[in-house]
Amino acid sequence: MGRKWIDKERQVLIDKYADTPSKELSKILNKPLFSLYNQANKLGLKKDQEYLKAHVYTIKPNKETQFVKGQKAWNKGMKGLMIGGQATQFAKGHKPHNWKPEGTIRVNAEGYKEIKVGKKYVLLSRHIYSTQVGELKSTDIIRFKDGNRENLDINNLEKISREEHALRNSVHNLPEELKEVVNLKRTISKLITEHGKRQNSRP
Repeated sequence: MGRKWIDKERQVLIDKYADTPSKELSKILNKPLFSLYNQANKLGLKKDQEYLKAHVYTIKPNKETQFVKGQKAWNKGMKGLMIGGQATQFAKGHKPHNWKPEGTIRVNAEGYKEIKVGKKYVLLSRHIYSTQVGELKSTDIIRFKDGNRENLDINNLEKISREEHALRNSVHNLPEELKEVVNLKRTISKLITEHGKRQNSRP
């Protein structure tokens, strides 16, 4: 299992992922590409359109291997043709040895629980929040209020934006007295918001 991500590394990823080649970021952070992509997906990070236009959409197809207009496929009229491999093919209805049913829970390389939904795995914390509270945007991040990723009680899950997540991570690097000021401001803002909701809900 690779080394776990730390807050400073996540902040670099958040700041640079949109317009920096992934291979370059992999070297900067000393992380394998699969770990980098996995972490970017968790944080809801995407490459921006300018980067995609410059580095992805410009890839041209290999014309030498393309069919020429009017050229017939070599296997035209041979529907059902089988060329070797029958002995090693899966029988109809057979499942591979590593197949897992929907609802299977596993722990990923970062130590977070994931659940199989359909054909893919999603973070269990996001799945619980989206099914019990409401749909999530790709930019929404679910954090554990008590810091314990094993505590998946809905009351321990909090939805925050990517910006708020980055801000909270940066607070860890501040002196203790400034941390207290930031946390106090956050508490006051939360109380004001809750008061406003109560006022609006009154008949």
